[in-house]
Amino acid sequence: MFDSGAPYRHLKGVLDDEDLDFLKRGCREVLERERVPCYSLIDRLQSKTVNRIKVALEADLGEELFYLNDFYIYTDSTFRTQWHMDTELFTFDRAVNAWILLHPEEVEDPLGFIDGLNGSPESFFHSVASEKEAFVFSEYHRGRRMTCTASEIEARHVHTPLIRKGDILALDPSHFHKTNVSSPKHAISIKFLLKGERGFLSPRQVRPALWPEVKTFNSLVKGTTDWSQVIAGLRSALKTEEGRKSLSSGFYPEQFGLYLERVRSI
Repeated sequence: MFDSGAPYRHLKGVLDDEDLDFLKRGCREVLERERVPCYSLIDRLQSKTVNRIKVALEADLGEELFYLNDFYIYTDSTFRTQWHMDTELFTFDRAVNAWILLHPEEVEDPLGFIDGLNGSPESFFHSVASEKEAFVFSEYHRGRRMTCTASEIEARHVHTPLIRKGDILALDPSHFHKTNVSSPKHAISIKFLLKGERGFLSPRQVRPALWPEVKTFNSLVKGTTDWSQVIAGLRSALKTEEGRKSLSSGFYPEQFGLYLERVRSI
C-alpha cells in the first residue's frame, strides 16, 4: 500500500491539543452512553478533527479514504494479544488504520509488524496460532499452512518509532501486527477503506460464520455507490442489539469494564 513497501507511515504533528481532547471526549461519551468501545466518530465525521486526519492521510497516500469504524483501546502489561491481522480485510480489499496516541505524551515502539507476509496473494495468510514455540500461519481458502520458529519471527519483527501525541501512525492492517504492552497507553484507531480494482470488497473473503461483521459489512456495501448510505446503514445497525454485537465483536468486548474505567482517567 505504501510506496516504501513498509507496513506503516509516521505522520508527525498532525493534531493539536484541541483535536486530542475532542477524540478523548468522543471515546468517553460513546463508552458511557452506548456501552461499546467503538464508533465514537460515526456521528462526528464532519468535525474539524476527523477532517484534519483524513486530509493528512489522503495527502500522504494520494487516494480518497472512506471511514469504516474506530475503536478506543487501553493497553498495559495485563493486556495480551497475539500477532493478528484485522478482520475488515476479510471483507474489504484495501484499508489503512490511523493509530493515534491519546495518553501519555509519548510512547516508544507502540506496535510491531511481521515483515514479508501478506504482501502478495502467494504469501497471504489469515491467522496465526502458537504451537510448541513456533507460529503456524493459516490460509483459509486453500488450507495452506506455514510454520515459523520464534527466532524467525523475531528476525522479521518490524518495530515502530517513538510516537508522540499529535502524530498519526498509519498502518496497513493486512500485515500481521500486535500491540507492544510494555508501557501503559491510551489510543484510538480509525479505520479507513480505499477502493480496489473491483471496488471495496475483497476477492479473498472468508466465510461470514467465522466473523459476524463480515456478513454485516457485505450486506451494507454490495451494490452501493454512495458511501453515505453505508454510514447510514452502520448507524441503523448500531441501534439494534444484534448489530451492536456484530459490529463490536472484534474490539475486545470482554475488556469493556476496564476500558470504561481507564477512559475516564484521561
